[in-house]
Amino acid sequence: MNRSSDSVKTPEGCILEGMAELTHEGHRSERSDALANRQRILEAAREVFARRGLDAEMREIAERAGVGVGTLYRHFESREGLLAALVHEAGQDMLRRVQAVAKTEEPSAAVRAMIRAAAEFCERFGALTEVLLAGELDKFHLGGHDEFHADHPDFADEFRDLLADLFQRGIHDGIFRADLDVPVAIAALESIFVSGMLLALAAQRSYPAGADAAADFFLAAIEAPKRSEST
Repeated sequence: MNRSSDSVKTPEGCILEGMAELTHEGHRSERSDALANRQRILEAAREVFARRGLDAEMREIAERAGVGVGTLYRHFESREGLLAALVHEAGQDMLRRVQAVAKTEEPSAAVRAMIRAAAEFCERFGALTEVLLAGELDKFHLGGHDEFHADHPDFADEFRDLLADLFQRGIHDGIFRADLDVPVAIAALESIFVSGMLLALAAQRSYPAGADAAADFFLAAIEAPKRSEST
């Protein structure tokens, strides 16, 4: 049976095809290594920033990650860029967790889970938490917050929208007070963190215990009165 010349591979064609496959595999391996390095850098940065706050140095982060300083700077051009990426990824992770509990848990349980998730965030970031909550990033970068937030949007509005929907659902289901002022409730919940209340409780007890105490206090204020069993 005769075969078309188009279907017959020449030795040169086989060699070129093999080289192309090797090049593709090489590029894929390089991308995989680059992603792995990036994640190691971010985890090392979290540990060093948590321990040293804004005094963290890029060289120490590189050493902690097990990469060269040049590799670190190929991924992140500055400490500002590294910190922005770190906080952004942590915020994304927390937002995904909060969205999941808001969809699957009843309103009171979801609020408690959100407070616990935020407390875990604060605990993971250690010394950096106080800097973030106090709005002291201007000390980190003299140009202010513009560069810090340039490529990383603020999640605050998404969290507020999520809370507003959750509070409205709780009111509709009779779990939260019918007269609950939703904007005030959102501001009160935010104040648990930005006021330093949670950090103070965590210092006296622990982050999990502080989160539960804050959740108990907050839910007692917004939940609808329990009906008497005799009624």
